[in-house]
Amino acid sequence: MSLSLDDVLPNETFLAHRRRLEAAVLQAKAVRRLALGANMTLLFENSATCLWQVQEMCRVEGITAPTAIQHELDTYNALLPGPADLSATLLIDVADPSERCTLLHQLVGLDQALALHLGDEPPAPARFDGEQFNAVRVSAVQFLRIALTASQIVALRDLGRPATLTCTHPAYAVDSPLPLTLRAALAEDLALA
Repeated sequence: MSLSLDDVLPNETFLAHRRRLEAAVLQAKAVRRLALGANMTLLFENSATCLWQVQEMCRVEGITAPTAIQHELDTYNALLPGPADLSATLLIDVADPSERCTLLHQLVGLDQALALHLGDEPPAPARFDGEQFNAVRVSAVQFLRIALTASQIVALRDLGRPATLTCTHPAYAVDSPLPLTLRAALAEDLALA
C-alpha cells in the first residue's frame, strides 16, 4: 500500500493537529524501535512513520505544490514494507564525532552481516541500500529490507518461537531479541501490505 496525495494534509491542517498526530506517531515508533547493541537502533517503518516524515518535510520546507509533495511521497513510499518484507531505518549513533567516524570506517561490510533469525527457519538477511555505504566507510543512516518467505512470516507471527536480529560483523557482533510488541506490529504490517 503506497501513500498518495490524498493522505497528505495541507500544511495548515497538519499544524492545527500536529501535537495529536505527533503523539500517535511517537507511540507507533516506540513499539517499532529495536536497539541493536549500544550504538545501533532500527526503526521498522510503516505507513504511519513514513506519512509523518512526508508531513514534516512539507511543513519544514513549506512544500505545497502537488508535484513537490509527490516527490516526497515517492521518496518515502520506497521505505514502506511490502507484502513479504520488512523495511527499517538503521541509525548508527556515537556521541563523540571522532569515535563515530572510527566506527563508521570499521563497519565496512555491515551490509553482509545483519540477519533476522526466526525459530528454526533459515536466516533472513538484511538487504541494504547500496548508496549508503562504500569500500571506505558506511553512512550513519542506513535503509534496509528483510525479505521473508511464507514460512518465515508464520514464524514471525508465532510468538512462541524466538525471533532475533543478529549482527555478525567482527567490529560489532550482537544479538537483539525482538520484543513481542514489535513482532505484533510487524505481523500487522505484513497483513496490511
